[in-house]
Amino acid sequence: MSLQKQYTLGELYSLADQCSHDYPATLARKIELLTEVQIILGRKAAEAVRDYKKKYAERKRVYAEAYIAAENLREQRAELAVIELRLQEADAEADKVRWSNAVESNDQVINSLKYSLKVLLAEFGNNASANR
Repeated sequence: MSLQKQYTLGELYSLADQCSHDYPATLARKIELLTEVQIILGRKAAEAVRDYKKKYAERKRVYAEAYIAAENLREQRAELAVIELRLQEADAEADKVRWSNAVESNDQVINSLKYSLKVLLAEFGNNASANR
């Protein structure tokens, strides 16, 4: 599905929440919307991994520079030089985990809805056969 307008995550979730689970067409629409959410979440997760890796690399570089520059107590001085970067790295890692969890969670919701759609289609098919 390719939406004409670029929606935000909040807008997509709102549109998906408006879809009824009672009819195959609206349930299928909800799955399509959540698939679009999945694409955005995947991009956010990838960005978070990149940001984390960049912060990690920066911390390692600053540590090495501080270690080389120190005349004594090298390890302690290098550790002191990267304290703030370690905190930023922890925040970046938390974002990475949060976005990865969001991708996984959304994937589970989509799979559940697909199963519900199968059941609903089977019920509609059985009802149509019974009404003949």
